[in-house]
Amino acid sequence: MGMKKLGINKKSLKYGSYALLSTVLVISLIIIFNALAGLDIVRNRLRFDITKNKMFSLSEQSLNILKELDKDVEVIILTEEKNFNVPEITEMLIQYNVKSNGKVTTRFVDVEKDPLFIERELDPEQVKGISKGSIVVKSGEKNMVISQNDMIEYDYSYGMPQASGLKIEQAFTSAIKNVTSEHTPVVYFVQGHGEYVLDDYLNELKSAITANSYEVKELSLGNGIPEDAAVLFFVSPKSDLLPDEMEHLLTYLENGGDAIFLMDVQQSSNELANFNSVLERYNLAVNNDLILELDQSSYLQDFTIVIPKIFETDVSTNLDPYSQALYLPQCRSIEILQAEKEWITTKPLFMTSARSQSQNIVTGETQIGPFLLGAISEYQGMKTSRVVLVGNAQFVSDNWMNYRNDNGKRYVMSMLNWMQDQEGSVYIPSKSLASKRIQLTAQSRYIAFISLTFLLPLIIIGFGIFVWIRRKHL
Repeated sequence: MGMKKLGINKKSLKYGSYALLSTVLVISLIIIFNALAGLDIVRNRLRFDITKNKMFSLSEQSLNILKELDKDVEVIILTEEKNFNVPEITEMLIQYNVKSNGKVTTRFVDVEKDPLFIERELDPEQVKGISKGSIVVKSGEKNMVISQNDMIEYDYSYGMPQASGLKIEQAFTSAIKNVTSEHTPVVYFVQGHGEYVLDDYLNELKSAITANSYEVKELSLGNGIPEDAAVLFFVSPKSDLLPDEMEHLLTYLENGGDAIFLMDVQQSSNELANFNSVLERYNLAVNNDLILELDQSSYLQDFTIVIPKIFETDVSTNLDPYSQALYLPQCRSIEILQAEKEWITTKPLFMTSARSQSQNIVTGETQIGPFLLGAISEYQGMKTSRVVLVGNAQFVSDNWMNYRNDNGKRYVMSMLNWMQDQEGSVYIPSKSLASKRIQLTAQSRYIAFISLTFLLPLIIIGFGIFVWIRRKHL
């Protein structure tokens, strides 16, 4: 019996077989793809971050640090994994693991089941405040705690703080850099002269410095200066150095030490003679006055809140003065002394306008500007020593940064990096939590409605009819 008699069309059989084979192949590929996509090793690499701010992706700065990573790093989350429901963190930690080729791993530890874990593995002296729920980044013997404040940026514009952005990447990248570095420079905040207390007024600044691979401690000069001191901070001293303190400080500076002096307006007629004796070594001096800025474009709300002109220096070169403007409340002026010495390089940092005035705290005498509000100086002796002098300290206080902006800590970080010859801090912009609705014109909404409701379905139906007619005539 011939093929014709059985009613079987060879051409139909041929194309039907092709169609069946194609269908089986496509279904097989879909099954294989889904199976592979279900594997963690594939799913974590085959991903698309379609969020506007790339909320779950790492920046180029983090990727470069991870590429050079030569040590294993463990992120320890002190809670049960089933109780940790923060996808913003877990997704980012997956990317740290993938982009570091497995060098960065995550471990969950239930400290209720292992109550001695913190003391045994992380904090034998129990001075770091690690507790249930803490997140700790660890490499070898070094570890660093990441707090909620390290990961969230707050907006204080409405009185009560509101979470406005996430700094998860900055916090983890900074911590990884910190715990894997061979040396952690120590920054000492000097106390004993009425300076701001770290934990009362400078938490934001302390957090920024710690996040950028520095250790922060407090220091009394009367006990001498430790050998591990990289930079000394004087933040708003109210009284002068004692003779033995000045001797310790000068010895430290002569041996290549660095220092930052942030000097608020004095509330008394007492001159800071010993401070000026130290600063004179760098061709600098601080004046006992109050600055009033009378140029409307150079003050904010009040004559005493100065918006300074910012000079191009090694400190400011990477900071945009327009997007990262400074507001300095209640300033005193400083001076660059005229006695030039070839081994001292002094440069202005901040300055008022020509319309500003200074009022002497003791005599009440006024002078016309412009006035210097900040300068940097480098002394090239047997060892190079650098100092920064700014006639204001309030601009780095928690209250001021929360009220106005936190650009002050960026300038301070740049000062530290200049002193330590570091190329730059780990400053990764926060990822905004604000969501914007898509704005469409009436015409655009009408076109979108017609396209999605009628045109797209008609195209799909038309394509189906076309395929059906073709197959019918095979």
